[in-house]
Amino acid sequence: MPSINDQLTEIYVFIDDYLKQHLEKAQWRDSNNDEPAFSDAEVLTIGLSQGALGVQSLKEAYQKIRDNHRAAFPHLPSYQQWLACLHALSHLVSDLLIASTALLSGQSKLYLIDSKPIPVCHPLRHGRVRLMREDGAYFGKTKKGWFFGFKLHTLRHVGGRVVNLILTPANLDDRVPAPDLLMATDGGITIGDLGY
Repeated sequence: MPSINDQLTEIYVFIDDYLKQHLEKAQWRDSNNDEPAFSDAEVLTIGLSQGALGVQSLKEAYQKIRDNHRAAFPHLPSYQQWLACLHALSHLVSDLLIASTALLSGQSKLYLIDSKPIPVCHPLRHGRVRLMREDGAYFGKTKKGWFFGFKLHTLRHVGGRVVNLILTPANLDDRVPAPDLLMATDGGITIGDLGY
């Protein structure tokens, strides 16, 4: 299994190559400081490294980089500066996800499909919750019990790269978004649990 430094390097190289090929997507700065010491690729690398670092939030990812991997990011700005840059670059995340799926060509066509509940409130508040109802949040049930929120349906390559994502209300059957998830592939074998 690759080390965290190897994974950070792989993420950085992929993002940096993408930004160099698509210069028009990285033109967001309005100031005279068009070439800061801390690059956009470094900002996005930290933001997208949550999974590699095994943390739950962006702040934890930043703190882990700051405390343990400072040598890889010698010009690391403050958390507030980094977060402001990350928000300015958030439009690139979906483009990077799409670009990363193109890396699958030539690899085996074996995919995994699953869903994850995304609760928007604690179960104690189910009786009075109004949060995000207009955005489609609804009650759903998992093996662990009832929750109010959404489901994130994911199709990923067996090698680990995410191929497609769909966010649905929590009460939607897992089989409904499955055909839309599979449209991102050009054949192959997909493995899922009994819900699919």
